[in-house]
This record gives sequence, structure tokens and C-alpha cells, in this order.
Amino acid sequence: MLAEIATIVTIIAIVMAYRYLFARGHGESDYAAFADRVGATVGIVGGTVYTFLFAQLLMKRLTSRFVAHGIVVAGTAVAFSVAGSIAGHRGVPTGYLIASVLKLVAGALAGYLAARRFVPPVGA
Repeated sequence: MLAEIATIVTIIAIVMAYRYLFARGHGESDYAAFADRVGATVGIVGGTVYTFLFAQLLMKRLTSRFVAHGIVVAGTAVAFSVAGSIAGHRGVPTGYLIASVLKLVAGALAGYLAARRFVPPVGA
């Protein structure tokens, strides 16, 4: 859930900065088109990165089953993303499906990297 909130906040910050700092005086349709492009791009990339980062935070508290926990984090992010998409778009666009797969990969990767770092003591 935090990954989705962080992604939404990032999209809002970029769109607001564009509108009020960098590109004042454009029409509403220009701002709406920019917001759509930012949402599509940042939604996919940002959602993947934030899922990886939040899964990494969880890994510090674990001692086993890292990949499974990473996938659970990603699955939660996917569930919130799809639910928000259905509520907002009345469906799930292709970009959301791509983002969902990337989030699952990011969660599994975070778990895999954590498992590689975790070396139990010999003879324990």
C-alpha cells in the first residue's frame, strides 16, 4: 500500500510542479494530457521502484522466506493498484497489467537479493 501511495504522491508532485512552476499559462487540455503521460510513465516505473524499496525495508526484519515475503509485498501493491484502477478507470488498462508484472518481479528480486545477503552461521 505504501508503494501505491508513494507513486501517487510522486505523480501529483510532478504534475503540480509542471503546471505551477515550469509551464504556466497552458490550457486545461494540455495539463490533462501531460498528467496522463506522467501517470502512465511514473505509474509503471515508480510503482516498480517503490515496491522494490518497500520490500527491501521488510527484508531487514526477516530471517527466512525472503522471496515469498517480497512477492506478498508486491501482491499487496498490485491489489491496491488494480482496485484503484477499477474505481478510477472503470477497468484495468494494459499499462496496469505491465506494472503489475513488474511489481511482482521487483518484490521477488528484493527477496532474492536479501536471501543472498543472509548467510546463516555454519553449524547452527
